[in-house]
Amino acid sequence: MLRTLLHFFLIGGVLFSAKTAFQRGEQAGPEITVRVRSDATPGEIEKEIREAILLNEVRRYGWDRTDPIVFDHLVRNMRFIEPESTDDDLRLYLRALQMGMHEHDPIVRARLLYRARQALESIPEDRMPSRADLQSHLESHPDRFEREGRVRMQHVFLSRSKRGAALATDAREMREKLSGLGERPPTGLGDPLPGLRAEQLVTASEIQNDYGAEPGRVVEEGIIGPWRGPVSSVYGLHFVRILSKEPAYVPSLDVIGAEVRADRLREIRKELREQRMAALRDAYTVRVVRAP
Repeated sequence: MLRTLLHFFLIGGVLFSAKTAFQRGEQAGPEITVRVRSDATPGEIEKEIREAILLNEVRRYGWDRTDPIVFDHLVRNMRFIEPESTDDDLRLYLRALQMGMHEHDPIVRARLLYRARQALESIPEDRMPSRADLQSHLESHPDRFEREGRVRMQHVFLSRSKRGAALATDAREMREKLSGLGERPPTGLGDPLPGLRAEQLVTASEIQNDYGAEPGRVVEEGIIGPWRGPVSSVYGLHFVRILSKEPAYVPSLDVIGAEVRADRLREIRKELREQRMAALRDAYTVRVVRAP
């Protein structure tokens, strides 16, 4: 059902051929009246116009009478209004339509606008990106897919909860020990912390997310060689030594094809939404009435 409606609503060419006919003066386009607040801004007015057009389109094709979510919602409304009724769901639904409930209910409105916007963004087969398209998209937007550079680091931690008042003194002593290690690893030094390893390959973002801004800043600066610290986190104090750095890079399409495809599809949906909405907007004659 949705595929068929999409075909006639936006994709199959009926709208656009009709638009051409409107422009040639062969037939009049749809006319609607949109009521807005007296103090509505131009942006608010345009939003109301676009929503009114979309709602008019979905009603022209009967979505307000065929959508299962709208059906269930209106039936629930009717059972609340008529708790003693013994009518089945279909009878209640038809009575709700006769009352015009589907034209004013905010939940129905939101549902129909959601479906209309989905239709605006529906991608036909001939617009689906090929592998060549995706490769071109990746090369055109490397910043969207760049992976953060990593560092290989050694990390020694002193727990605030464990060491208490002795933390500052212990940190001075630890700094002296680390200075005397030379190139040797800090085996057995410091306190345990979940997820912490004496040596690991990480990004600055990972360290910041795990331990906070100050340890993350030390890793981001990426100064190779000396022990840095102590720097503070909510857990205690940290000493960090950067051993090596790997620069930021863009993975190949074979590695991130799904991500690139999703990004390109988002672009295509946006392009189609804007094109189709513009076509609808041009096809309609809109009269704006400001509320007193």
